[in-house]
Amino acid sequence: MSKFTYKEKQLAVNLYLQGVSSEKIVKKLNIASRSQLLFWVKQFKKHGPMALKEKKSHQEYNLDFKLEVLDWKTKNNASYEATALHFGISSSSIIYKWHKAADEGTLARPKRRGRPKKSLQSMTPEEREIKLLRDQNQALLETLSKLKKEKAEMIYAR
Repeated sequence: MSKFTYKEKQLAVNLYLQGVSSEKIVKKLNIASRSQLLFWVKQFKKHGPMALKEKKSHQEYNLDFKLEVLDWKTKNNASYEATALHFGISSSSIIYKWHKAADEGTLARPKRRGRPKKSLQSMTPEEREIKLLRDQNQALLETLSKLKKEKAEMIYAR
């Protein structure tokens, strides 16, 4: 969740556009840095007031889009901030992470989210047995379902 509401961002941008000094705005509204205020102003100028609204859900970007963004950044010798503004991405740090992942060769691999799965080695013998029995049970249920489906198809084919 964003630290600043849409109205607070809009107030800060409007004050800046009316000529109030950025230092006064940063102090008055407890904004972490002047660069944050200036980024909001640039977003507002480029994409309008909707750019200041908080995004309700986590935005997932596909690989083609990430590559297009990184390609544009390289071709135009643009900064991360300028690239974020150009593509309407809420934070320049996202592009930095993509750039770093591309350099490491991990951009195409999706990151696993959530709690890591427990490995068999770290389980107690009872937990291992329960897991194996559950896996066997699941396999048997899938086989049974498949056999029932085949039987129904054979009966229907007659």
